[in-house]
Amino acid sequence: MSLRISFGHFHQDTETFPARAVIWQKRAHVAHDEQRHNSIDLNHLTVHTRMKLNLPSLPSPGGAGWSVALALALALQVVIYRETLRDAMRDGGKRLLVYKTMHRRFANQRLKRLNSLGDDRKSQWMWKKSPQGDTVSIDSDSSEESADGTGSTDGLISSQKKLVLVMVGLPARGKSFVVHKTLRYIEWLGFPTRMFNVGNLRRKLGKAGENANFFSADNSDATRLREEMAMDALDDLLEWLDTQGHVAVFDATNTTKLRRQHILEKVSSHRNVRVMFVESICDNEALLEANYRRKLLNADYKDKDPEVALADFRQRVHEYQKVYETVEDTEDGDNACYVKVYNAGEKIQARYCQGFLQSHIVSLLQNIHLCPHRIWLVRPGPSITSCQGILGLDTELAPEGHRVARAIARFVENLQLERPMEVWTSPMKRSRETANYLPTRNLKRYVTTTLLNELGGGDFEGLTYDEIERFYPKHYAARLQDKLRYRYPGVGGESYVDVISRLRSLIVEFERKKRDVLVICSESILRCLMGYFAGCEAAKVPHLQSYEDTVIELSPHRDGCDIKLIPLEFEDSEEDVTTVQ
Repeated sequence: MSLRISFGHFHQDTETFPARAVIWQKRAHVAHDEQRHNSIDLNHLTVHTRMKLNLPSLPSPGGAGWSVALALALALQVVIYRETLRDAMRDGGKRLLVYKTMHRRFANQRLKRLNSLGDDRKSQWMWKKSPQGDTVSIDSDSSEESADGTGSTDGLISSQKKLVLVMVGLPARGKSFVVHKTLRYIEWLGFPTRMFNVGNLRRKLGKAGENANFFSADNSDATRLREEMAMDALDDLLEWLDTQGHVAVFDATNTTKLRRQHILEKVSSHRNVRVMFVESICDNEALLEANYRRKLLNADYKDKDPEVALADFRQRVHEYQKVYETVEDTEDGDNACYVKVYNAGEKIQARYCQGFLQSHIVSLLQNIHLCPHRIWLVRPGPSITSCQGILGLDTELAPEGHRVARAIARFVENLQLERPMEVWTSPMKRSRETANYLPTRNLKRYVTTTLLNELGGGDFEGLTYDEIERFYPKHYAARLQDKLRYRYPGVGGESYVDVISRLRSLIVEFERKKRDVLVICSESILRCLMGYFAGCEAAKVPHLQSYEDTVIELSPHRDGCDIKLIPLEFEDSEEDVTTVQ
């Protein structure tokens, strides 16, 4: 049973929950007395001696009776609080000490947040009875007991369906580029992912360096051997999916309908596994020529004359072209799920890509390109509260923060840009104040988005980590044990999984950009963005080093991303550029 009393509906000018500030002050007094004397006289909490309220003027229909009813309601609420405090003291008074800290740091902030919530959420901030009916406590989102994980979800996107991405396409058509982009994105989202490359298996089995005749359809022995190796790789893939995986990439040419039919038949014997064909097509001659020459670097042409190797590779492509069949709607019983990527993202064609992962993969592939560009990540100058080690709270830059902001502006001023860049930042005060120092001549567009807000601290905003460890040891230990999934309790509390989820659309946007971008973001956001471009799986993201007073330069390319660390220049210090491996 829970009791919620709302006063805002009596009169439109009446403030919602007018007694809340008085109650918080009572909690602070109780905590203070408990700390000094280890005892407290609950009779001091009686309404007529401690509560001093000026009742608002009420509409005439109820007359004086309305004021009496309101006074009784307030009295009833205070009685409930008094009983709650009695039970809390039986638990050792630990919560009472926390109330003093809450009152001192962010009681007013909680009041504003409460008044902005809907009625369905206001009740969660009221004191309520436990399911057992023998105690009264704060809502479980704020309580110590929720840290064991039984009362909340970890935020991970889960699904019983597993996905096999079957690559399709002639050699040197950009399949590896598409695979690397897709794998990096899915791993960053938190799905266990692995690539199974048939070419690597062939070379591992001693078939590296085979000439073009080995790939001819007229060579029956070689064709049979290549088919056996492909099915062996597929067996390994399915075994991995059955045990620990969620998304697997079958990387091979798979250029014939017969090969793809064999794949579908083998996969169909495994429950809850869906096949999505990803076909890479390239008809851009300049791009093809560049791809051909890059192929000369793999193990098949090691220590061979470049011109001889190039001629052999062209012949290999010709052998594949003889039997090449593009993916059609009629495959997989007229239910073929596929996406076709033309010229490394120039055009996209998709069919039946309606699942969560399928739709996100298509969205990503719609925005990939090969144009060189840079993304700079930098933390804003420290704020007044962050200098004190306080979690959350939106405060202005500290004096040191202004010094950092000027150094960031100096870095931008010294950039040699072919065209103006974009600046992305959150609406938080320290980020906007940092961006205000930037020179405008190098800026094309200034974007402010709440997607870049720091990880929400929920009920713990305004506390230091030492205070969390002292008053909420279970929460502190739970965060240390699993920093990725741990979610701060209360309204607005987030985990790193939550932050990754809200950054999905922003990652796609940054993949689409062909212009240089400067992102001013907090520590948690920087880790998530850097984790994606560095190719980190989700579990490693919360533990990435977040560099202070340093600009992280990301240069995406077809094989991954180059990362440079550029320390900010303060006064007469010299810039030192470090490359991250």
